[in-house]
Amino acid sequence: MPALYDTFLVQEPLRQDPFAVTHNPHDTATLIDVYRKSILYFEERSRRRAVERLQYELGLLYVQQGEWKKALRVLEPLWRNATWRREGWWAILGGLVERVKECAVRCGDAETVVKGSWEGMSSGFNPSLEENYDFSKCLDKIRDLAERPKVTVKADELVPCLSFTFQFCAIEGNVGEPLTAELTVASHASISTASISLDQVLIAFEGGQKHIVIGRNPNMEADNSDFHSGNIEWYSFHVSTAAGTQADEITESSPEDLGLLGTSNLRFRAGTTRIFSFEMFPRESGVVRVANITSTINTKKFDFKYVVTGDDLMRQDTYWQRTSKGFKRIPAGNHALNEIRIHPKPPKMRIKIPDFKKDYFTDENVTLDIKITNEEDEDADVTIEARFLGQADAVPTLIWTAEAQPSTSSADPLNEHKQKPISSRHLGHIEKSESRTINLTLEAKPVATEAVLEIKASYYLLTEPDTPISKVLVNEVIFDRPFEANYDFQPSIDPFPMPNYFQCTENTDSKSVATGLRQQWNSTVRLASFASESLIIKDLTLEPIGVHEGAICQISRVSSEPTAETIVVASNDFYESQFELHAQKVDLDDRRSTTFQFQLSVRWRRNHPDAPLATTILPTPDLTIPFGEPRVLASVQPSPQQANDGPEFIPISYTIENPSTHVLNFDISMETSDEFAFSGPKMTTLQLVPVSRHTVKYHIVPLVRGKWITPDLKVLDTHFQQVLRVHGTGGMRSDKRGASVWVDAEE
Repeated sequence: MPALYDTFLVQEPLRQDPFAVTHNPHDTATLIDVYRKSILYFEERSRRRAVERLQYELGLLYVQQGEWKKALRVLEPLWRNATWRREGWWAILGGLVERVKECAVRCGDAETVVKGSWEGMSSGFNPSLEENYDFSKCLDKIRDLAERPKVTVKADELVPCLSFTFQFCAIEGNVGEPLTAELTVASHASISTASISLDQVLIAFEGGQKHIVIGRNPNMEADNSDFHSGNIEWYSFHVSTAAGTQADEITESSPEDLGLLGTSNLRFRAGTTRIFSFEMFPRESGVVRVANITSTINTKKFDFKYVVTGDDLMRQDTYWQRTSKGFKRIPAGNHALNEIRIHPKPPKMRIKIPDFKKDYFTDENVTLDIKITNEEDEDADVTIEARFLGQADAVPTLIWTAEAQPSTSSADPLNEHKQKPISSRHLGHIEKSESRTINLTLEAKPVATEAVLEIKASYYLLTEPDTPISKVLVNEVIFDRPFEANYDFQPSIDPFPMPNYFQCTENTDSKSVATGLRQQWNSTVRLASFASESLIIKDLTLEPIGVHEGAICQISRVSSEPTAETIVVASNDFYESQFELHAQKVDLDDRRSTTFQFQLSVRWRRNHPDAPLATTILPTPDLTIPFGEPRVLASVQPSPQQANDGPEFIPISYTIENPSTHVLNFDISMETSDEFAFSGPKMTTLQLVPVSRHTVKYHIVPLVRGKWITPDLKVLDTHFQQVLRVHGTGGMRSDKRGASVWVDAEE
């Protein structure tokens, strides 16, 4: 029992000081385990600084034990994500950088060595670097490189030894006018390091401006700056699009991808600031801003890129300004130094469409005369472009005519020779004060839509071929349907007799002939025009586009209608047309219901002689005909000559059809009414053999005037126990009550 308390006052050495460094492997493993548990403990409580300190001490313990890979796995993530870099704890961060570099060299991690060397040269760390340390030789201690590493570092990842800023020397500019810009590169490397030589600096822009490549010129690495004051040097150079041997030395890109090229001194001594001044010529209007600045170092053992993004440049609050006494820092003010608004060069090219209308119609082919007038002080080379902004599948097709001359009077522009449907046309050389007209044909789609027609004249003056200028004409265009239609299908009495069900006929003709049931229908089409001007209808056709279930359909126009040349539909007016539909089954034994699909084709033109014809297809509702069901058709017969003293009556005939294969019995009754009197059978029974019809006639004497009256005839099919609906034909009206006839008012 006393043995349990032998050491409670004096604990074991490891428990007295768990962070003491010992050479006992068992004690080291225990200490590592304590570190790991402590890291997890503080991570759960979001104690970030405590976690970083413990991770750093754990990494140092691995370094002391020679566990380089384990040390790198601990220290490298800590180095990338440590808060010490944001909070400016340079002393402890510098020690961490040195330990990471040492571990990376031991492990052969070339990328980490390059990154650590780049940050380790910063003067803020006061690193223990050898005298005249050369960044380009940072991988010399790694003997066996598996491959040539390509390392990219962003400005917000590490503490830089070079900083880049960019500023436009104006708030706004114009297309084609010179614009001065300055790139400032400051070296923050330790004084003990060698000069840093960049192979090139690429400045990429957003907003249509070509990027700029500054290449290294070894001949300028002597002290030949244009102006210097202390450690600040001023270099000015010229950029151009010319490609040559210098461009080939700078980059492997093609000359077309280089943008603007210039060369200067890119060798930077520690502690110096260099300002590069150059002129650029904006070619497009809009906001131009610096997207990124990428500096490149290519050595024998590695390729290195340092990228400064546009977000980093936005945080720039001052810039250097050259004065007679030297340089001074100027506050940036409220505007961003790395962006500028470029205004378009005021164009003097006039675009005009004399005959333009805001409203056009679907399915219409319209030719527009586009007049281009050069009001510049010099001759110009012009390219005309046209496009529609709108729904892609609904906007019209644009076609340029072959000749860029005023259009001659042609009734149909489609008969002219046309180029392939392209959106641009080169007009060539247009002299000062000269006008030229080109014809543009719009082939409208059958879909109503709203779009924007944009006509753009892109040109350059012959004395300034590198300065493009553009003039844009924008017009809103509405494409509406020229017509809207509604339809009324009404059954009619077929003048042909029904097929004889009891007579067998043999068809000796090799071709199929329809011998089945027939029905005749009338279609009334009411065509309304909502155009702002009158339209002429050339032709109106109701066409079958789908017939199913073994049937045929023939459609004919009512012969009493006027000729098409006389059809003029005024604005907000309508035109009514009648069609007869003759539907018939191919086989007499086929009594299935059949669906017929139609479309209404309207050929029309505007109301002036040179207007081209257009064809508009309007949708039509489907018509389903039940061939095998009995039906009742009411018709008004012409009234016979009556005696002057006799009452006026309306003769109405009710035709009952039995298209079935059964003998059907019908109970017929006429109900009395206060609106009319009638003569005819009050109640009767009718028996019809298969495929036959019978007509029952009544004389209706109206007792009211100036209204519709509905004789209430009841027809009961006793076989199927179904009351048949009475359908009105001709000028009669049909509803749920039956067929109604109009009674004129007394004169």
